[in-house]
Amino acid sequence: MEYVATITLDHAGDTDDADALLDAFLTGHAHASPIVGEDLHAATIDVTFAVQAQDGYEAFERARDVFAEATARTRFARPVVGVTVETADAREPQAA
Repeated sequence: MEYVATITLDHAGDTDDADALLDAFLTGHAHASPIVGEDLHAATIDVTFAVQAQDGYEAFERARDVFAEATARTRFARPVVGVTVETADAREPQAA
């Protein structure tokens, strides 16, 4: 089953950090379809990506591993301030 993970990091506002994070994900985990976004007002960076897993617990573990591998390729050391993992179909727009 496909899950979508979003990891939110504390961010000091340097846009090079978001680019470096996206590059690291694309280098090692392009198949996860990473998306990196910045919220300069909230001072956070979000990275959202897909993982395959049997259940939510396994999805959380896989997301943690993918994130750790991607950030190990950079000197990106920002505190994690939020993590969400949900089934991909929960994110699909629902017909009325």
